[in-house]
Amino acid sequence: MFRTTKLYPCMAVVLAVICVIFLSNCGGGGNSSVVPNTNPTTENPVSYTNPTPTPILVTKPAEGYLLVTNSVTDEGDNVENLKVFDVPAFKVDTSGNQPFIQQVADTLKEDPQTWNSPQIQELYSALNASLSNSRPLPLYASSANLYSSYQDSENSEPIPVNADGSFNSQVLTEAGNSSTELEVVINEDTCLEAETVTSGDISSSCNDTTPGLKSSPSKIMVMPGEVVEVLIYSYPTTNLKNAGLTITLNDTSLGCISPQIFLCKGGKKDYTKAWVCFHAKKSLSTPISTTITVKTSDLQLEIPVEIVKAAASISGTVYTGGATLVKGFVKSFGPKSHCKLDENGNYTLQKVFKAHNVKVRATWWTTENGQKVRHREEKVIDFFNQDVTGFVFGVPPTPTPTWTPSVTPTPRPRYDEFYEEKIEEVICQYEKWEAELGKLQANQRTIQWLNGQVSDGPPIPDEISGAASIGNPYDIWVIFKDGRNECISTSDPIIMEEQGTDDPLLRKEEIKPFTHLTATSNNCTVKNADVIMLSPYYWQKSDRYLVELDIRKRLEQNNYDVKYINTDTSNVTDPERKDIDMDWSEAFWFGKYVGCYALNWDNIVTPKTFETIGKYGIIYINAHGGPVTIDETTFNPDNVPPESVFRLSCTILAKNRNSKELSPLDKWTDENSDKEFKHYSSSIDQNKGWWFYRNREITMGSGQALVRKWVKELALTNYYFDYLNAKSATNFEGSLVYWGGCCAWHMKNSFNTAKVYIGYDRFSQATWAYPFAYNFFWFMMYGPKDCPKDIIHGDGSLDIPHSPMPLATPSFDIDKPLHATEALNNALTDHYKVNPDPAYYERNTDDVDTNGCTAKIWQKDSNEHIYFPVPVTVTVHKK
Repeated sequence: MFRTTKLYPCMAVVLAVICVIFLSNCGGGGNSSVVPNTNPTTENPVSYTNPTPTPILVTKPAEGYLLVTNSVTDEGDNVENLKVFDVPAFKVDTSGNQPFIQQVADTLKEDPQTWNSPQIQELYSALNASLSNSRPLPLYASSANLYSSYQDSENSEPIPVNADGSFNSQVLTEAGNSSTELEVVINEDTCLEAETVTSGDISSSCNDTTPGLKSSPSKIMVMPGEVVEVLIYSYPTTNLKNAGLTITLNDTSLGCISPQIFLCKGGKKDYTKAWVCFHAKKSLSTPISTTITVKTSDLQLEIPVEIVKAAASISGTVYTGGATLVKGFVKSFGPKSHCKLDENGNYTLQKVFKAHNVKVRATWWTTENGQKVRHREEKVIDFFNQDVTGFVFGVPPTPTPTWTPSVTPTPRPRYDEFYEEKIEEVICQYEKWEAELGKLQANQRTIQWLNGQVSDGPPIPDEISGAASIGNPYDIWVIFKDGRNECISTSDPIIMEEQGTDDPLLRKEEIKPFTHLTATSNNCTVKNADVIMLSPYYWQKSDRYLVELDIRKRLEQNNYDVKYINTDTSNVTDPERKDIDMDWSEAFWFGKYVGCYALNWDNIVTPKTFETIGKYGIIYINAHGGPVTIDETTFNPDNVPPESVFRLSCTILAKNRNSKELSPLDKWTDENSDKEFKHYSSSIDQNKGWWFYRNREITMGSGQALVRKWVKELALTNYYFDYLNAKSATNFEGSLVYWGGCCAWHMKNSFNTAKVYIGYDRFSQATWAYPFAYNFFWFMMYGPKDCPKDIIHGDGSLDIPHSPMPLATPSFDIDKPLHATEALNNALTDHYKVNPDPAYYERNTDDVDTNGCTAKIWQKDSNEHIYFPVPVTVTVHKK
């Protein structure tokens, strides 16, 4: 969606005249544009559309300290910000004014409780880091020149800036505005902008002067983890402290704000201006919006806040209406959002932050009658879907009065409930055919029906163009007319058991200390002792031998830093925890879906979670997996076709109770809508999609009380992990990765930056997979001596179903921790004979491999003996 545009050409030679004329005339104000062309004697005038009133310009005094800060995105791109302060940012100035950072600290320390809060400490730490690494403008770039946004940088003198970044000058600005926009020109490839408050009175004779609270900047755009400083003031000027000023962040889950800060300048506090610092939390899904509410006893201001990180491109052309283009550039906000025009006026802003109300400005010069004329046009766009092309400025060759820039047509947002309604309609028909024909034939009939090949079938749901099967006959890929697709999987229903039906542990053990857990040199352990455990389907848990429960507790008792996300849907096992509320009585549309509502997003695995796991030394993932493009009924783990696609089930698709509030999952899929996996596409790039929605059957109870419904899950393909694996900021360098999911072994190449990777080669049974992983980590932590045994048979076998009697003499020392390969191959495979799974795998076809699932290990350096890390540096002495 596009907003009103502003277009003003200007003649530099009449700049002084303009100021005089505008000072004596009032008109519409409130625009951020350059002085219009007021020369009526041009013999060959150029035609421009000017849809907004001419602003009234005056000169006003402005002063401050200019500095440049630098932030780095997750992609490694720099984002430079120009900031203006009333006092120096980090050093005392020649007048003895204390720097901004010191005055912030002094204010925060006035209330010890505020100062000691973790959120404020994190805010102050981020602010200190940002300002300490900043540089005054002349030190950042000696060639930098400062202008008002209304000045012509080609034909006027820049505003003087001192070595410490201070300036004090008259600036050209709108009469009805108390703030002005500054522009710093570094070179043709770099231009920075900032907003500051003028110290002159606002012209009361102008209709656009509105009393009230004001802020600079008027809108906050910030990246996760960043701090932004905001100035609050009022017109007419008033003592904000006496007026009862309060400042509130309306969504504290997104970050925190500091108390109001009144700066001391020239030995006196200025209560007419208040500063506040906002710190955005790290690892937020973006773009996400909130507001900061500023109130006095009789006034109120809402400052829009947008947290941004995802970026896309904007490209187009600046048209000159037939005049000769001299030079120009287009600028927005983002890591690569400045581009000079080529000789034809074309430009591409490679990375502009996706957000609401994004400003895109074009500035260009043409020649008219031997004179250089400056033009400036601004457009505002809601920009949060995909790349924008054909975004033009100036006058197109064949202008039309209603012309507006166009965005490439996009489908509905991926979170639109329209798709869920249509899929539910398909599921209703599938279930009827399943009861009549069985699963596989019902799948085939459903695909034929959606492709218009069933003459006596019901009407095909609107906006569905067809369906397909890609390798796995249990998957129905529903294709929508807008290009979206969605998978209905009928092979592996989720079975919900009532609480307390699992067999208890055969014996309970006290948490034992690591009396002999040691590690060798850094080359023989992982990069650190930090541990992360992800269990998005923890709510399906068995009570027996869970790494994410029992092993975690042992590590925590031994002073390990363990981050874990165990998503639960019941508070029976842990009264303090319930992360997703599953509403089985929900009956929207056809009543086929279980309502899944998030109660605690911090404990729900999202794709963003996987961007952070690479910083941990030990990574354990307990999540479903499987092939996407292979027939699971004939799957041969020893003969997997090249370019096969596999998936990891990230989580069931939980939503917010407030249907108007997008969830982190909806935001992520919307930001990455162009990365959706589309199996039927002929484009290789589209085939390498990161994610897709997968509908799975879910049952509760048994017999007459059996309830059968469906849930939607977000599945991530190996291409998403390829993406993470290829980036230094998100890869798994130096880590041990254990993914205990079906067919996880076949995604090992997506984790090949890790030091060690362990995964299962085919479909596994939970009764084996859970205790197997438990014993693997036990062996690395303690050694096999005291591991859980089958006390019923008493023959030394492990407490794993069908576990045979072990060999008489082990090839390893049972009293000492084992390294990774030793634990898996020597102990679990050779000695205890539980790898592969000793249970018989009966399947529903005669030609499928019935061998048990095998856990396999890959090491980057096969010669290394990689031990479990310890929080301190120690040395191992092996026999």
